[in-house]
Amino acid sequence: MMRLAGLMIAALALLGCQQAQAQMSEADRDEVREIVREYILENPEIIEEALIELQRRARAREMQSMYDAVSAQSDAIFNDPRDPRIGADEPDLVIVEFMDYKCSYCRVANDWVEDVREQYGDRVQFIFKEYPILGDDSVQASIAALAALRQGVEVYSAFHTAMISSSGPLPDERIFQLARVSGVDVERMRADMEDPALLEHITQNRSLGSVLGVTGTPFFIVGDTVVAGANEMALDEALARGLNN
Repeated sequence: MMRLAGLMIAALALLGCQQAQAQMSEADRDEVREIVREYILENPEIIEEALIELQRRARAREMQSMYDAVSAQSDAIFNDPRDPRIGADEPDLVIVEFMDYKCSYCRVANDWVEDVREQYGDRVQFIFKEYPILGDDSVQASIAALAALRQGVEVYSAFHTAMISSSGPLPDERIFQLARVSGVDVERMRADMEDPALLEHITQNRSLGSVLGVTGTPFFIVGDTVVAGANEMALDEALARGLNN
């Protein structure tokens, strides 16, 4: 087996070298191909190993591309004054969430968000990127949330929590009902929802998400760590790193 492995390595080296291939006869090349074929047939698991490694490398390139994009778009991610911000003005850690009010995984992730806010208080700040991708109801809910933000961060926070915690469809009547019980001036909110600047903000969030490679919600940036999905273990690890740096 060791001899065969050695022949395999030599064969691959020869096949990978254009100069060697030019010097080899057709018979030599056929012999090398047969060595490779026999080795693969006797050790088919190497194909699976190669595919796993190929996927790992592709994923690594994808993640590196995403981190490069986050670095390049840092100002748009962390410093957009239009985004809702909840928490300390000078936190130890900033956490950004791209979210959709109709996303069930965002609802799950919000439990983690609330736990972090309760446990770490002024050490953290959350920036919510309104990122509706699940239809017209989602867009309308995000426009309503941004309109409510004009009435203050506390009003937005209560309305945000009410919508993200609700399940099922979010037609206008449901949005306005949740707004009313959250302390929102609904008539003022409805008037502000007509401002095209709110939809423009959401459109720009979508463009930003596209550049970053955000294909679903929730999508977190915890300090300098990207966490896609409601992966509580990964979020906790990123939180610990961020707070201990």
